[in-house]
Amino acid sequence: MPGISGKTAGVGKDIIDFLDAVAKHFGCNFVVTSGLRSSDGQARAMYENWTKMHRGVKPDGCNVYSKSVLSEANRKKLDEYYRKANEDKTATGADKKKAEKDFLDLASMVKSAHEKGRAVDIPKSSIPKAAYSAIVKRMTEKTEGRNDIYHFQADSTIAAVTDKDQADWGPAKGGAK
Repeated sequence: MPGISGKTAGVGKDIIDFLDAVAKHFGCNFVVTSGLRSSDGQARAMYENWTKMHRGVKPDGCNVYSKSVLSEANRKKLDEYYRKANEDKTATGADKKKAEKDFLDLASMVKSAHEKGRAVDIPKSSIPKAAYSAIVKRMTEKTEGRNDIYHFQADSTIAAVTDKDQADWGPAKGGAK
């Protein structure tokens, strides 16, 4: 059934309504894999996806997080903690546990639109090119260097979808008008 599902609780109603309209227009289902999360949840998401995010540096050499959000020195610290917790074969269990805690403590200070309910992550495989084009007219895609998800966010309120918007998106599918 076309629409939006998944972890939508706490995400701005304007964002959900907009994405639902886009999904229905294009006859697809967007499953939100991450919506609202606490600072601890943000830190855990960073930890669990650190290697998918190329350790905070995208393949083009740019940092995933702006330096105003995560300094280069702190990005390097996070990577050191991650390496010790997951890759250092000489680290003891206690060392690994402490390194993970240190990562999470530092990462919890990295602010994300997820913490305000103004961001969603959606698998790239569920968003056709035309739907993507419609989404980025109203939301910003923050590239994280990942190949599996889009991170969309809206810092301001998204206006309700109009018939003109839908006409601009192109032909509807799945019974949408």
